[in-house]
Amino acid sequence: MKAISVIILLLVLGCKETNNKQIVETDLNSIEATEAIEATEAIEAAAVIEEKENLVVVPEGAVDANFTGKEDMFYAYVKNVNLNTQTTYIHFENEKLPQLSIPESIGATLQALKMKNFDRNLLLVNAKLKDTNFNEYYLYFWNDSIWKQAVNRFNIHKSNMNDTLTPIFDNPKDSTQLLRYYSVFDLDKSGVKKYSWILLQESVPIEF
Repeated sequence: MKAISVIILLLVLGCKETNNKQIVETDLNSIEATEAIEATEAIEAAAVIEEKENLVVVPEGAVDANFTGKEDMFYAYVKNVNLNTQTTYIHFENEKLPQLSIPESIGATLQALKMKNFDRNLLLVNAKLKDTNFNEYYLYFWNDSIWKQAVNRFNIHKSNMNDTLTPIFDNPKDSTQLLRYYSVFDLDKSGVKKYSWILLQESVPIEF
């Protein structure tokens, strides 16, 4: 009888020991799983931070183009406007090219153009004037380490503007010249209207 009691006691103790081992192993597995999840989350969080740090934020209104002819694409953008001097400053990504200063302006919109006689993009600047009746245009290209104007600046009255109007483009009859629109003041001789603005077109030589 005593022997049976001893055997039963040993079996009970053995079961408890086995259960304790299983609980310990389960706890260890749970800890390892939690640590693995936390490590993965930490790696993912670090990757997100690195991605944000490396993210290039392109300024609003920037235009991406090949301004140098070396197939090196980078953007131009309006960095700031000095309202006191009425000067608009155009900068380039990572200061790859010197800034452009647009006088007598309080802002600008930019457009990259491709012309036949150029192996690079030109920068068309539509300067915002204090007189909101006009759109004033500058056409720049980078050459010999300086900014040059392909043609002198020109103006188009707002009454002559429309969504399909291209201010300046290649002259199909003369590759050394560009065609551009401009507005002229016209007095109404009939007296019905005191004056009006007429949209004209002219061919102008490219100033290389």
